[in-house]
Amino acid sequence: LPMVVLLDVSAAVALGVRISREADWSELKWMVPMSAAGAVAGVTLLVALPRQATITSMGTLLVLYSLYSLRQGEAMRIVSKLWGSVAGFVGGALGTLVGVGGPPYVIYLTHRLRDKLAYRATLSNMIIFSVSIRAVVFAAGGLMLADRLIGFAVLVPFCLAGLWLGNRLQTRVSRAGLLRVVAVLLLLIGLSLLARALAGG
Repeated sequence: LPMVVLLDVSAAVALGVRISREADWSELKWMVPMSAAGAVAGVTLLVALPRQATITSMGTLLVLYSLYSLRQGEAMRIVSKLWGSVAGFVGGALGTLVGVGGPPYVIYLTHRLRDKLAYRATLSNMIIFSVSIRAVVFAAGGLMLADRLIGFAVLVPFCLAGLWLGNRLQTRVSRAGLLRVVAVLLLLIGLSLLARALAGG
């Protein structure tokens, strides 16, 4: 998890620095504080909740939502901004529980922002805040060990290369196409979580 956090921070900063001015900060002010509260709750629940059941539940929800999203296509209804607090809290909690906090942010912002650039910028900045909180928690807990840093150094060029490729491709993709890509990625994340649960964590 510490290595993944470092990769997330690198990718989010690389993207967020370029497009942060396009972010919708009225959304972030609802999400960020609740994400921090969720991260604290996640650390507390980490020792109480059965890990396998948590991973299985999240994987199942992501698979079901992604199938629903693929069926709906671009016809996504706008939800209340109050759901931003829920998305922030759940994302923060899941980030510290299982290391996958992004999907709640993705789902919420998909139902809030119509502009593709504003969506990417807001999501990128939200992830910067979220993973930075986790990075501080892991560093304070003494989990940023040498092997994690070495693994990060090996993988970060591939992470940034993928970011560069995605950045090039997104200019050629419509909003409807972007929603389909997001739905497929959520489906893959859900399936990977279910596979992890079946493999024993």
